[in-house]
Amino acid sequence: MDTSSIASAAATPTTTNTNTTPSSMANASTTASSNSSNTSANGNLVSEDQFLKLFMAQLKNQDPMNPMDSAGFTSQLATFSSLEQLTTINTNLKNMSAYENSLNNISAVNMIGKSVTTTDNNTSQVTGITFKNGVTYLNLKDGESVVTSNIQQISQTA
Repeated sequence: MDTSSIASAAATPTTTNTNTTPSSMANASTTASSNSSNTSANGNLVSEDQFLKLFMAQLKNQDPMNPMDSAGFTSQLATFSSLEQLTTINTNLKNMSAYENSLNNISAVNMIGKSVTTTDNNTSQVTGITFKNGVTYLNLKDGESVVTSNIQQISQTA
């Protein structure tokens, strides 16, 4: 079930909804949750708030003679909670990665004019820095470029 069919189901109240088994609710939850950070086919985003509104509408419109069992409901809420926590962790990891890149860039700038020894025992003076695809490279006087993680030793130039 895609988000547009969930949205239309939520917008059209019915008294009988035969599609509210725990597995169909879980499928709807998974679909809506996975689309909360992705763009759907029609270009709309489903936020966490929209998902919860759709979820509540689906609960309100379920068949009273055949309601979703409490285990399915609890499972779906636990899945949504886990997804929310994973989204937060992912955001935090991206922020930490950006911070680490900033620190690497500052470190690289401080190496300009200094002599470095690389992991292959090449010693040369750092003349500048280059950024390619999110990686910081040190430009050496001998014309080579080396990743900052391949530096063994840093010393003042005589």
